[in-house]
Amino acid sequence: MAESTDPDAGPTARGNHFSCSLTAVLIARVHAFGGDEAVGRLLREARSEREPAYLVDIGNWVSYDEAVALWEAGAKVTRHPQFARALGEDAARRLNASPVAAVLRSLGSPEEVYRQIATTASKFSTATNLEAVETGPGHTEIVAVAAEGFPRNAHHCAWTTGLLSQPTVLFGLAPALVEHEECAAIGAPCCRYRVTWNTGATAAAVDPPEQVSALREQLEAMTERLDGMFAIASDLVGSDALGEVLARITDRAAAEVRAPRYLLAVRAVDGGELLCHHRGFGSEEIEACTDRLRSSDAVPESWLVVPVRSNRRDYGHLVAMYHAGHRFFAQEQALLEVYARYAASALDTATALMEAEQRHDQSSTLLELARVLASGGTSGDVSRRLCDAVPNVVDCDRVGVYLWDEARGEIVRRATSQRDPGAAPDGRWSLPIEPGGALERLLRDVSREPMFINADEGDPVLQAMGAAIGAVSSILVPISVRDEFLGLLTVSVMDRPERLRPNPDLLDRLSGVAAQATTALENGRLLDQVTHQARHDGLTGLPNRVLLRDRLSQALADRSRRGGTVAVGFVDLPVDDPRVRRPDTTRAAGLLGWQPRVSIEEGLKRTLEWFASQPAAG
Repeated sequence: MAESTDPDAGPTARGNHFSCSLTAVLIARVHAFGGDEAVGRLLREARSEREPAYLVDIGNWVSYDEAVALWEAGAKVTRHPQFARALGEDAARRLNASPVAAVLRSLGSPEEVYRQIATTASKFSTATNLEAVETGPGHTEIVAVAAEGFPRNAHHCAWTTGLLSQPTVLFGLAPALVEHEECAAIGAPCCRYRVTWNTGATAAAVDPPEQVSALREQLEAMTERLDGMFAIASDLVGSDALGEVLARITDRAAAEVRAPRYLLAVRAVDGGELLCHHRGFGSEEIEACTDRLRSSDAVPESWLVVPVRSNRRDYGHLVAMYHAGHRFFAQEQALLEVYARYAASALDTATALMEAEQRHDQSSTLLELARVLASGGTSGDVSRRLCDAVPNVVDCDRVGVYLWDEARGEIVRRATSQRDPGAAPDGRWSLPIEPGGALERLLRDVSREPMFINADEGDPVLQAMGAAIGAVSSILVPISVRDEFLGLLTVSVMDRPERLRPNPDLLDRLSGVAAQATTALENGRLLDQVTHQARHDGLTGLPNRVLLRDRLSQALADRSRRGGTVAVGFVDLPVDDPRVRRPDTTRAAGLLGWQPRVSIEEGLKRTLEWFASQPAAG
């Protein structure tokens, strides 16, 4: 049955209570049993008016009564005695290969996933309140209490049993053993589940194929997240319809941060039409929700609100919502912010188009730059595209992009381009921040106006740098958002310095370039972080097998193109042997050559020298 619109219908017949991660695996299992005919029978038995396409979209939700009807119909069609429990296992396994799995794995262990079971379970259902009353290594006790107005159903209990068996699989372990010791569906005050599993110390008992499968699911989940981010970036380039782009951003956010309701509410211009894209809202609810977002009143804890803003202006909000009493993981805010930034980027492009009616030439070049930058990528990719695109906006001979590296305390060069390949190269990899110099003042000054450098005026250190590359005039354009300094865009000419003479038109063009670069670089930094997390161990920070496989694939590809040989060296550290001194983890990371300025060859050399210097064991 479809969601009821009858105001007298009970709370279980209307609303969003179960994620379609449940119905998606239900449809898949019934289809595997009897094809399209069985799926049609399922929907008729359940009296569902939903289309299969709606039920297999995991960003959608269904009501409690719909879920129960589908469980009962599915068990009848497939004649499966434990149908609901099998679906719980299927749903959790599917989640393990979804973007949400990365958030759960970031909690660090099965114990922590079970401790936060109230938030974890809300990714599937809001009809039950789950609580871990006692958790330790290899065991937990979970109590499930039906939310007010939701009777506990035997199918629901069995489905929960299936779900609770799967969090261990996220960490490469076998499914947990779940004992349903008390059941509210047959009169107990609550459902009580006893969950036990092999701890990390006994994880070796898991079959290697299961370990490989778990690692593959982790890689697929991270790949799906990266693909989703790049797909949204491509949408910004490939579509001129702002509404379509914003709708896709909202849908993708729903897949990343699972919740019953979403709302993207923005205005492209101050005082302009309110643009809304949503899931799970009735039309009459949107105005009340947007009014609350604009007010100074605190929003409920069950709402996750992020601003849609760029360095140009604030556009509005992107909101994910649970029912009262449910919470989000702290990590989910960063994920939602990614899509808010994409929405801001789309709106930046749209407002640039509006301004193009008054300033056609300037706006058209900025739009072309936005299209180039919006193709996404890491901060390095964005820097290279920016270097290549700026000469189309500003008449210049050389462009450089320097980004602020807070860890190193340096402004580091990420990309350069110049029209004359025979020009003097810039040998500097970072800009010198002299005490009291122009760059130090730039880091402290929140206004961060462009700096003009030529032979007659400007910071002496920067003048010398310009002269070293043959520049007769240069402009340093800060790239910053609010009070955060991101980096610098350097634009230089080798002759005719009047091309960079300060004037309103040039300043407007450079401001537009910086505006586009800011959003792109912020997104690039987020992708840098996601890519680093995907390729490095969360505990030690060392590269993992995903990065090893990537580097090995690159080496083999280079070999096939250029010839030569490829060698892989392994260093086995027998840390479990009490006779051998345990090397310091941080020192080992440096010895193995993973620091940015240490080559693999140098790392292997240091490793061999270190072992040679150790006293013989035994």
